[in-house]
Amino acid sequence: MVQNDILMLFDIDGTLVQGAKCHYQAYIEGVKKFYGMEDYVHSVNAAGKSDKLILREILTLGGLTTEEIQSDFQNCLNYMTDYYLKNVQYENIHVFDGTVELLDELKRKNVLLGLVTGNLEPIAYAKLGRAGLNGYFSFGGFGSDNADRSLMVKKALDIAKNQFGFNGDKIFVIGDTPRDVEAAKVYNLKTIAVATGMYSVKELRDCGADYVVENFKNRDEIMEILYK
Repeated sequence: MVQNDILMLFDIDGTLVQGAKCHYQAYIEGVKKFYGMEDYVHSVNAAGKSDKLILREILTLGGLTTEEIQSDFQNCLNYMTDYYLKNVQYENIHVFDGTVELLDELKRKNVLLGLVTGNLEPIAYAKLGRAGLNGYFSFGGFGSDNADRSLMVKKALDIAKNQFGFNGDKIFVIGDTPRDVEAAKVYNLKTIAVATGMYSVKELRDCGADYVVENFKNRDEIMEILYK
C-alpha cells in the first residue's frame, strides 16, 4: 500500500482527451437498435454528464415513458459498451498538449491518481488505452457506478481510502465543466477546472472552481497549486 499525501481525480473527455467519435456513435447505434430512434442524440449537451444520464435524456426527448426507457436500458448500455470496444481501434483521440508530461510529473511526485468520469468503466479504460494514458489510472468513479456525478466522486474517494490507504486532506477534482466543480463541492473538495472543453476560463471561474487553468501546458502552475 503506497502512502500518498495528495489525491487527484481526473475527468477524461474535454480534460485529458478529445475526439472520441466512436463513443457518440455508440449512442446512435444503441438507441436505434433498442428503441428504434435515430434522432435526439445530437440534442443533448453531454458535458459533465454520465452515460446513463445522457442516454436517459435522449430517450426522454424522444417521448418515451420511464417504463419504456427502463425496459431495455441496461441492454442498450451493454450494447454501447460492446460497440465501443469493437471500434475503439479506429478512434483518432487527441491527448491535450502537456497532459502526458503533467501525469509523468505527478507520478514522480507520488501523487495518487484516479478518475471521475461519466464514461461507463470499460469505455473509459478503452478510451484511455487508445490514447496511451491507461497506465496512469487504476481506479475511479464511473458512469456505470452511478448516474449522479457526486456519487462517482464518493466511489473514487472510498476506493482511494479503503484500497490505497489514502488519508491525506489534499484532494483535487480536475475537470472541464461546471458539473465537475459541483460534484466536488458536495464533499468540500478543491477543484481545478481546465478550459480545454466547451467552457471558457470565465465560465469556469463563475461556477465556483477554486483554480482555473487554460490547459496543462504549464506544469509549474499546476504543481504550485498542489503544494501551496
